[in-house]
Amino acid sequence: MLTLGLLLPVFGVSHITSAHQQKPAAPATQERKGVQKKEAKEDEPVAITERTNALKAMDEKPLTDEDFGNFRFPYINNNGEIAFVGLHSNKADKRGYSQEFFVRKPDGSWRIIREGDKVENYPEALREYSISNFNENGDLTVVASYADDAATPSAADPHDPASHAVFIRKQALFIKDAKGMRSLIKLGEEVPNMPSVFSGVSNASTNTKGTTAFIGTYSDPDGRGLFIVENGKAKIVARSGQRIAPGENYSFSEHYFPSSINERDELAFLVRIGDKNALYIARPAGLEMIAFTGKPTPIKDANYLGFGNRAPSINDKGEVAFSAFFDGPDAGRGLFFRANGETRLIARSGQNLEGTNYNFTDFNAPIINNRGDIAFIGNFGGRSRGIFLKTSRGIEKVALVDEPVPGLSKDEVFNNFTQPAINDKGEIVFYGQWKNLKAGINVGIFHRDEKGNLKLLVKRGDKLPK
Repeated sequence: MLTLGLLLPVFGVSHITSAHQQKPAAPATQERKGVQKKEAKEDEPVAITERTNALKAMDEKPLTDEDFGNFRFPYINNNGEIAFVGLHSNKADKRGYSQEFFVRKPDGSWRIIREGDKVENYPEALREYSISNFNENGDLTVVASYADDAATPSAADPHDPASHAVFIRKQALFIKDAKGMRSLIKLGEEVPNMPSVFSGVSNASTNTKGTTAFIGTYSDPDGRGLFIVENGKAKIVARSGQRIAPGENYSFSEHYFPSSINERDELAFLVRIGDKNALYIARPAGLEMIAFTGKPTPIKDANYLGFGNRAPSINDKGEVAFSAFFDGPDAGRGLFFRANGETRLIARSGQNLEGTNYNFTDFNAPIINNRGDIAFIGNFGGRSRGIFLKTSRGIEKVALVDEPVPGLSKDEVFNNFTQPAINDKGEIVFYGQWKNLKAGINVGIFHRDEKGNLKLLVKRGDKLPK
């Protein structure tokens, strides 16, 4: 699939725009006002290096309402369309900013979905969008608020002294397709076959057939579960408190980390089960466990230790990529691939990063396409990390921390990344941060084409497309 499971935190130089920029720290040699300088004593620690100044935002000029201020991670489909949320300042908005969906087409033109769209049967305009999925049809699966103010909490039970009011936000899960924007799940609606109501929605995805999967949080009684909406009807796939299988003593907890749903209405997910974790594939016929804490790995004399709350990825063939920790005489971390009922190791900690003196130490955010290519974030050499691509030819780098950013000066080098997205052509997009020790830091959206050419698509400070 082309989209992401567990979402890594979005870093950046600020929340939105220059109004929120970080201020550079005072030089290490400068004395602070009101603090008397002390002489170093033998029994006190003495710094052997000067403090490194915090990097400031790389703004050559103040940002305006017409400039990009920040982004959320991007998506790419097999048509080469790239979708992301772009944020910018807006002096007319009481929040001080606005956001829109931007879809860049392969020919360089843009499709823009703006805040304030109206939806049938919703009197309020939609605000505070977040993209959860972008599929081959160009459909967007989004979570959005439809009012400025929160809904009034429902009344507590006056006959129950321990009861409390349920706080329900004015928020819903929507699909934006060729027919317009429509609602699938509205917070406050009843959960299927339960006395609870939905109080939160996350990690939603929709395939080209219109089947949607999401994580739903519910209240009174409280819990969380994995749901699928098909033909307008929602059903529970797995929920907290549910036995993992008939006759088993283990039950699902409230913590789920899903992939996107594929074209066969399947999705892979990580779930906590007591003090253990497990990986499952949810299929129309039922659930299949593919890995469990304490169960054997494909590595000799090694069992799974855990999965680090990292979502797996599944493609339209039902093949799964995931990362895991394992024990044994050569314990470590690995990147795994499962197909046709068999799991095999793709890469492991200690493996050499080709062309360097470094070895991999960890693997994050794997995403698999229908060719079996796996894009992922790999850690190596201390804090160093990069985006890599595993193909039939081996593992190749896409971008590495401290390497120059294509198209910019040699002094501007990558500093951080969020998880990548990949399509079936092998095109990759990601949200990246780079730094210049003199000028500061900046952020932008990057695109690597199927030939391996990496370029900066759009950055903070660029003009908004019209």
